Amino acid sequence: METQTKRTNRALLIGWCVIVFVLFFMYLMEVFRGSRTPLYMVMFSLFTVVPQVAVSLWYMRRPDNEKIQYYIVFGYMLMYGFVLLTANTSQVWTYIIPMLSLLVLYHNPVLIQWTTIIAILLNIGEIAYRYIRGDITDLLDRDIRIQIGCLALCFIALYVATRIYKSSHDSNVAYEHELTAQKEELYQQAEELEALNGELNEYADNLTKKNEELRKMSMQTIMTIANTIDAKDEYTRGHSRRVAEYSARIAEELGFQGDELRDIRFIGLLHDIGKIGVPDNVLNKAGKLSREEYLLMQEHTTTGGDILKDITMIDNLDVGAKYHHERYDGSGYPEGLKGEEIPLIARIIGVADAYDAMTSNRVYRRHLSNERVIEELEKGKGSQFDPKVCDVLLKLMKEDKLPKLNPDDESIEVKQGTKILSRVIDKAEAVASEELHYDELTGTLSRETGVRVIQEKIGEKGCGSVFIFDIDNFRRVNEKEGFMIGDRYLNLVAKEIHKLSEEMTVSRFGSDEFVAYLPSVDSEEDAESTAARFVAAIRHIAEADPAYELLSVSLGITQVATEKDRVMVLYENASKALFMSKQYGEGSYFYYRFEMDEDDDVAVANSADLRHLVEFLADPGANTVKSTPETDALYASVNELVKEKEDVHIVLFTLRMTGSENADPEGRSVPMELLERAIEKSIREPDVMMKYSNVQRVLLLVGLEEDMIRPVINKIMVHFYRSNTLKGIEVHYDVADLGNYLS
Repeated sequence: METQTKRTNRALLIGWCVIVFVLFFMYLMEVFRGSRTPLYMVMFSLFTVVPQVAVSLWYMRRPDNEKIQYYIVFGYMLMYGFVLLTANTSQVWTYIIPMLSLLVLYHNPVLIQWTTIIAILLNIGEIAYRYIRGDITDLLDRDIRIQIGCLALCFIALYVATRIYKSSHDSNVAYEHELTAQKEELYQQAEELEALNGELNEYADNLTKKNEELRKMSMQTIMTIANTIDAKDEYTRGHSRRVAEYSARIAEELGFQGDELRDIRFIGLLHDIGKIGVPDNVLNKAGKLSREEYLLMQEHTTTGGDILKDITMIDNLDVGAKYHHERYDGSGYPEGLKGEEIPLIARIIGVADAYDAMTSNRVYRRHLSNERVIEELEKGKGSQFDPKVCDVLLKLMKEDKLPKLNPDDESIEVKQGTKILSRVIDKAEAVASEELHYDELTGTLSRETGVRVIQEKIGEKGCGSVFIFDIDNFRRVNEKEGFMIGDRYLNLVAKEIHKLSEEMTVSRFGSDEFVAYLPSVDSEEDAESTAARFVAAIRHIAEADPAYELLSVSLGITQVATEKDRVMVLYENASKALFMSKQYGEGSYFYYRFEMDEDDDVAVANSADLRHLVEFLADPGANTVKSTPETDALYASVNELVKEKEDVHIVLFTLRMTGSENADPEGRSVPMELLERAIEKSIREPDVMMKYSNVQRVLLLVGLEEDMIRPVINKIMVHFYRSNTLKGIEVHYDVADLGNYLS
């Protein structure tokens, strides 16, 4: 009879062989592409293929030897250490996951323990090597903390789970042996059949109970992991559990039963596990992701699939993670599958995931109404969603049969497990952010520290207002008066801001911009009164002292609604208000209202700018836009085109700097030049490009049909993003048909 040791040795060896084969094939392809050398493949073979062949030969001679398991792990670690130091991806540390999966499945705590020690040492060595080489400059970098923290969490959780699983497994094995012996005795002692049958039923009940407890423990473990992933963003709390329950309800309506429903819950709970490899600053970014950030976010599907693909305890466990962002029309990712090429489970989870995203508050918007959700689902049938699955969800919505979940309903074990894992992550992040950093010139908080401190204050208070103070003409002050005078302007403005309230937090966000949180200013009336008081004080200083004759400050304001509001979302809203205030002239202020948001989340400021500009071109006396040489020249060009009876569409491009490194006005010149070149490369001879503001360009498209406008704009955007290498740069645009206004 085949022994457990032999089965374990064989399974580990086969798993190791598969992993080595996959990596060997990947690197061989890279050799053919020229990104690696043949020498690298020789070294890779020495560290992988040679140890594998040696252990395989030993296995063929003595398959029952327990030491083979340790040599397999040692050989795998040789390969793991080699690729850690030589691979071209920062995610190579996750290559330990397949081996961990094998070890957990065969419940060997000792092997887990040795793997933990060696893997942690290798990862620390790899980090030290990168540090010595200069690839990283900060040993407490967030990615490094996540790398070590995730490895430690995985090893701890898997070790504990393995110990528990092993104990339960050993108990079951012993119990089964005992049960077999009792059955044999039953056949031999027919006279005691009735009594022994009763005992057998009792044992069977106990076995069922134990299996149910094991299933419950598996669900709790998976829910703990899912909750910990969701905890990376407060707005997604409970997301994985809701998607799992919605998916199970849809599947039940489609005819799934028993273990199929249990499995789809497991798959739904882990569908976003790949987000563990996505940086927090991308996951929690307020506003639209850049192209590079979007591509990085897309990788969570393949990362999740890779993590789960070798776990066979649940059928198709990796399917939901890998394919839940495929679209029915074939335009999804990661593989662009179409129609029924997409696994049914992934189609179900994809619809459930989209439904939860629309009905939940997110960092970039509030939840949609029920009517709007139905409208979006109907619109997506046949393009984004499987029509049959989508119809089932719509039916359940209309009949109010979808589960209504409360995160507080989770079991004590799941809550405790989530709390422990979250504390470990929070403690690691807290250690790195204990110190406060101040701007040396003004004494206000630095941008990074300001974001963190203001977020903490908002979490405590849950009310108040966020102000942006932008010094007008600051570049002109530096050029005309010198940087020393510019520094005096900054110090003066910082002092005047501090006079507004004793209970406030102020941070310098850019070269000429401050952000302040005033918890005591909790209404629009108070906010505008505070802004008016500040503007009056600045105006008085400018009028009284010739040294500050150029001093002027514009303000954008937004309200803090709850303690869960994100500081960067509030900053975006206040920035929109600041754009609006600039339209009223220097030294103005504007209060952002939530009803200003548009349905498609396009920046309100850009849409408002274009609307006011078109109104100005239709009627210069409307005073919707301040008259400048740029607007006057634009008005003249439009009038000339109208006289020639040309159809004219106007496009307004606005450059937005989301990173602190581009906050300085000088930092805007390079991307603005790139934007101008992208426009020049994409337009025809009759089209006209003009400057509108320091961060805006106007394009007049002459004589183009409506359906040709979008391809021209797409061409401009492609040219810009291909040429731009700076981070934190976004371009927004809006289009209007001037014929609708000038006719």
